[in-house]
Amino acid sequence: MLCLANFKEKYTMANFVTEEFKTYKVFLLSGIENDASIHIKLPSGVAVIRFVSGSSNKNSVEPSKSGDKIFKVYTSMTNFPHYIDILRNEAPLFFFYDLDDQVSYITTTDEPVGEGEWKVMS
Repeated sequence: MLCLANFKEKYTMANFVTEEFKTYKVFLLSGIENDASIHIKLPSGVAVIRFVSGSSNKNSVEPSKSGDKIFKVYTSMTNFPHYIDILRNEAPLFFFYDLDDQVSYITTTDEPVGEGEWKVMS
């Protein structure tokens, strides 16, 4: 059984890609098909997660002009706060993309039960 904690920076196996990431940008948009997006900088390129209010396009992977990969991921706008919560509060983080069925997600490593969140002492 493979554990994400054993992944260094990038691990590719079978038909899925898992890459650790350390930086991202959040865009709040108006006047176009999606309301918000998160761009994740990956070792192999970029993942663009688009949060949409209506029906969404299918996820895809495309090459950029420089030869890097562009992972285009679409999900419901209702998921936006959950993504932001994970991005702000967890580390390390990994981007996952299944090349066969185009399923994608971000994930953490295994964490011990009862770890809890950091508490600010007054």
